[in-house]
Amino acid sequence: MSDEIKSAEASYFLASRPATVQLEQVSWSPVAGQSVLKPIDATVNAGEFVAVVGPNGSGKTSLLRCLYRVNKPTTGRVLLDGEDIWRLPAKQSAKRIATVLQDSGADFGLSVFEMVEVGLTPNSRSWGRSDQDIQLIESALDWLDVLPLAQRDFSSLSGGERQRVRIARALVQQPDVLVLDEPTNHLDIRHQLDVLALITTLPCTVIVSLHDLALASAYADRVMVMKEGRLEAFDTPDNVFSSCRIRQVFDVETVIDKHPITQRPRFSFYLND
Repeated sequence: MSDEIKSAEASYFLASRPATVQLEQVSWSPVAGQSVLKPIDATVNAGEFVAVVGPNGSGKTSLLRCLYRVNKPTTGRVLLDGEDIWRLPAKQSAKRIATVLQDSGADFGLSVFEMVEVGLTPNSRSWGRSDQDIQLIESALDWLDVLPLAQRDFSSLSGGERQRVRIARALVQQPDVLVLDEPTNHLDIRHQLDVLALITTLPCTVIVSLHDLALASAYADRVMVMKEGRLEAFDTPDNVFSSCRIRQVFDVETVIDKHPITQRPRFSFYLND
């Protein structure tokens, strides 16, 4: 889709009101004595794009699950514009926080259009869909380049196509906060860049976990670096990514320079065991 068309389509997603997300001494343990997240203090500013990075098992997904009200913190609080999300009514929380997860669960035989339509549920006040609802769904599908698949069974899609449909479903919710767990999984290079570039334009606060440090560096305003359940650093890509920190957290050596176009940190990894 051209930039002009995308700009026009963006008018359908302006109901979002970016929120501040604050973590106050947030820790989480699935069972007593087995802490997965150590106490974390951090503030994500309204409208900010924050990437969460770290090796497998570092606590990225557990942290995100605390943010969208699945893991109730063992200690501490998650605040949405100053309000504890666990004190908000479940429907109000669902209206304000949308998620895109790695595991989509059952699709119940739904079409692509119907899967995206599910994103309207938290804001629905009546049965049936208005013309505006239909336009919103079609705009989201078009924005993610999956509108031609609208009548296909969701289960018949490729992994990358499914991921784009999940993101479209989150968009129609028009959330204040969008939480994404590895949204670029299964996407080819072009669609990885397209999706992250699109996400940066959304009028909401975005918190996304990523394996790819290059993508985090290229698109995030700030980066959370996780290791063994601890928040090791939280700052801009320039300040977070150093050869020393990458060695300590990821156990690899790195040559870091500036990308010639974006001027963001660029990485060349190698082993030196």
